[in-house]
Amino acid sequence: MNAAVKTQTMNWAKFNIDGWLEQFGAWCETVRMKGGSLPDGLHVNQIYWMIQEADKAPRNSKLYIKCEISDFEADQVQDLLRGIFKSNEVDYQAKYAVMCLVKNKVENRSLSAVATLTNQSKGQVNIMVGCARFFLAGKFNFLKMV
Repeated sequence: MNAAVKTQTMNWAKFNIDGWLEQFGAWCETVRMKGGSLPDGLHVNQIYWMIQEADKAPRNSKLYIKCEISDFEADQVQDLLRGIFKSNEVDYQAKYAVMCLVKNKVENRSLSAVATLTNQSKGQVNIMVGCARFFLAGKFNFLKMV
């Protein structure tokens, strides 16, 4: 009995770092709209769902990003982020910088909004977001910055 196994490969060149994170945020929003009450394990990012539920600020429709990635690609981005946040080898400052980048790109928040949430100035958040991009590009050589 031969079972055909389809293996998928990830094309990281499709987007840059910001693009992947924005697409992941759009994917999370799309999944939430399709079936936000699905239990864990059915490709629903529960953390993102809770963040969106807690955030009651109105969203500008001009900021809408169309989801152009598959479930497989979204899982790969999620695994990459999860690996950073759960790693013992990544120091706190790098995780904090990546968290600021995630709030900015995945959660689609402005630098000012991230500054308010993290009790920093907008300039500090801008520096943290830039540092996170360089960290990701350095740690994962398959990600591109521009």
